[in-house]
Amino acid sequence: MVYRDFWRVALRRWWVLLVGMAITLGACYVVQRTPGVYWASTKVIFLPPVTPGQENPIAPDSGSVIPLAGIVQDEINEGSPPLGSNGQDVTLVDQGIYDGWSVRLPNSGGQWANNYADPFLIVQASGPTPEIVRTRMLALMDRITAIVREHEDAARVPQSSRVSFTLSPAVVAVRYSNGYRSRALMIIGLLGLGLSVAACIVVDRVASSRRLSPDPPMAVVASGTW
Repeated sequence: MVYRDFWRVALRRWWVLLVGMAITLGACYVVQRTPGVYWASTKVIFLPPVTPGQENPIAPDSGSVIPLAGIVQDEINEGSPPLGSNGQDVTLVDQGIYDGWSVRLPNSGGQWANNYADPFLIVQASGPTPEIVRTRMLALMDRITAIVREHEDAARVPQSSRVSFTLSPAVVAVRYSNGYRSRALMIIGLLGLGLSVAACIVVDRVASSRRLSPDPPMAVVASGTW
């Protein structure tokens, strides 16, 4: 069947095409009216103690704060693998997580080996409102500092030798994302048109096969007295 034949069939079965395009328009309307998502992301950087002469057994030098950050990640995630991609710039929204949170230590290793080279945790949250996202971010950052303090309290680390923290960016901004709606509408439109034309072809072939099929033989009933 050539290209022109497709449209001839579509015109002949115009009501099927009309129903298909109506469903397509309905799907486009739903996508257009679907609300976006709010999200935020920041890096909680672990800073080793700088006071000379006072030891911190948990983080005695700059290299040891990376394992400490890994411990915090494991405790927050309760031993489960954290949500999120290894890429530092990939957000939860990019991965289709529209209502959740993530705390992870960036891993620059490949498939066969891990490489934790940065002393910070990537903290992210997403949700339906900015208030929910902001509350989640504050709660996660408070949880990070609380876990470190618990370990330092257990090791009786002096206040002057404790790990400190900073944020990057310094101000946690809640952003809004509505995805790539124009691209989604275009894909839905093309897909709906293609499926509608395919439905016209199927209906036309079924109708043609019924029209060309021979009538069943008539049964001859004889009546009479034997």
